[in-house]
Amino acid sequence: MFVQCLLWDFGDTLCDERSLWRGSPEWMDVYRSFDEGLGAAWNLGDLDTRGFVAALARRMSRSEQEILAHLSRTDLLAFFPFSYAFFRSRHLPQAIVTVNPVFFSEVIVPGCDLAACCDAVVVSGEERTIDKGALCGLALDRMGFGHDPSRALLIDNKPSNLDAWAERGGIGYLFTTDAAFERDVATGIDGLVQR
Repeated sequence: MFVQCLLWDFGDTLCDERSLWRGSPEWMDVYRSFDEGLGAAWNLGDLDTRGFVAALARRMSRSEQEILAHLSRTDLLAFFPFSYAFFRSRHLPQAIVTVNPVFFSEVIVPGCDLAACCDAVVVSGEERTIDKGALCGLALDRMGFGHDPSRALLIDNKPSNLDAWAERGGIGYLFTTDAAFERDVATGIDGLVQR
């Protein structure tokens, strides 16, 4: 087998990232503006969860406690059935490499028991960078793969993230849908290599 480890993105690769934000027009407005200002700062670790929740409370008709309780509801996360089952089966050593706040490690990882399926979880808010190539490199180091990106497959829904990993010698698979992933992996993990 050519591919020796898998690096998984989380939002819109393992899980529908909008699932936590659905439920009201207010939450969808927050989701649509997430990459601007508040969300970007939260993902970079420049804003802690308390500050993020306080800022949302000023924009929404919900209390800080209600907002935090909603954000902590891992039961609302909608995982893509085949991809998530494949991930949980641990076909190879693997890591989650995600652009997310520290809150992801504190709440989502334990709430979904993700650490049981991974050799590492690398989160942008903890590393203070959203450079997916750099985050993937950290994952390899933590997994004991040293600096051999040419055998580490990043599975991600954003071409720019795959490009960042390719610039460091990494290989990738562009995730589009659960059904496409199921079809593409049917011939084996090596069949996913696109770069």
